[in-house]
Amino acid sequence: MKKLLSSFFREWFLINGSRNHQDTIFITSTDNATGRTIMIEENEYNVWVYLLRSDKGGIDFKGFLCTVINPKKNDASIQEKPVADTLLPSSIVNSFGYIKNIRKKHISIHWQPDYVSVLVKNKVYLIMDIVSKVSYSKGLAEDCEYGKCLEG
Repeated sequence: MKKLLSSFFREWFLINGSRNHQDTIFITSTDNATGRTIMIEENEYNVWVYLLRSDKGGIDFKGFLCTVINPKKNDASIQEKPVADTLLPSSIVNSFGYIKNIRKKHISIHWQPDYVSVLVKNKVYLIMDIVSKVSYSKGLAEDCEYGKCLEG
């Protein structure tokens, strides 16, 4: 019953929510020096950043940029393992991790030889270390499978 209600509310939000499909974030950027490509994609709950493999044949690793739904409204059990298309538990997402009304124009990407920085409104929110294949997110409250905390 809980899953049925959850599905109903999710569909209702998608139909009646303030954002439509045209507002959904999807950005790609390719570094001219290395040829590496980064893809930023918003799903129903979160904005994820993917660094593609050099051959662009798949994802090398990913990082959590933010959630677009207030995680404090999440009633998911901490024991449930969240996946990319679900809202992360509020125990994992800190106050920086929830960005209400984020838009494409708020996001910029800065390439460096060994890492990529993703900025939101000119503030670093995510660093993806290309060498170690680790992402550091300002939106994470603790180190976890979605990346490490970005201090400062």
